[in-house]
Amino acid sequence: MYFKISNTAKREQMEKWTDTSFKYPHLYEPQVVINGLNEVSIPIITIDKPDEMNLAIWGMLPERYEEDWTIFQNTTNTLNLHEASMNSDLWYVDALKYRRCLIPVTGFFTSYLSEGKAYPYYISLKNNEPFYLAGIYNTLEDGFITCSLLVGKANKFIKKYQNLVDCMPLIVTPNEKDAWLDKSIPLKDIKQFLKSPVANKYQANPIAKELFNNDITYDSMLLPYQYDKS
Repeated sequence: MYFKISNTAKREQMEKWTDTSFKYPHLYEPQVVINGLNEVSIPIITIDKPDEMNLAIWGMLPERYEEDWTIFQNTTNTLNLHEASMNSDLWYVDALKYRRCLIPVTGFFTSYLSEGKAYPYYISLKNNEPFYLAGIYNTLEDGFITCSLLVGKANKFIKKYQNLVDCMPLIVTPNEKDAWLDKSIPLKDIKQFLKSPVANKYQANPIAKELFNNDITYDSMLLPYQYDKS
């Protein structure tokens, strides 16, 4: 299971909200649906350059990896990494200590299984502002950045709209932004933060099933959709 994300914010809005500037402003384009199964770039703010917004390939690769992104993702999916795995000795764990990042989005998508059918939902903040997802990243030898979303146990709100897996992307509030990007924060405190996500004022809207068609993307697909379940 991986989570599709959305970022419909314009560049100027993103820079103002994050208090950063894009390193490559002309390469950023708002995206209604970002499907990580394709090789796509998403905006991130890294621990090394917290005043700058860069672009990273979604799906983290080892730093010295030399083959194609697709080959690696077909071997092991790194679009999402569960916070519980950060206590292992796997290759990506040290990134939690040294290479944390923030991924600004305007929402993410969940699915709820009911009476043999899957229904998609769009999760966003009630004020429709962008928000941050917690992530980690690696920089390859050619300079490209690759990143992963961190996920944890789903809270009570998300469980109402997501029953296919018991997890959700981990959200970092604006008040926690500086701490997440602070290299001096002890690793044990970072791990504790991942296990204790804060409550946010979410909203969940049912949306049309075009979400399940990876070839379809249009602005109005995020609007609430009324299903006839009779």
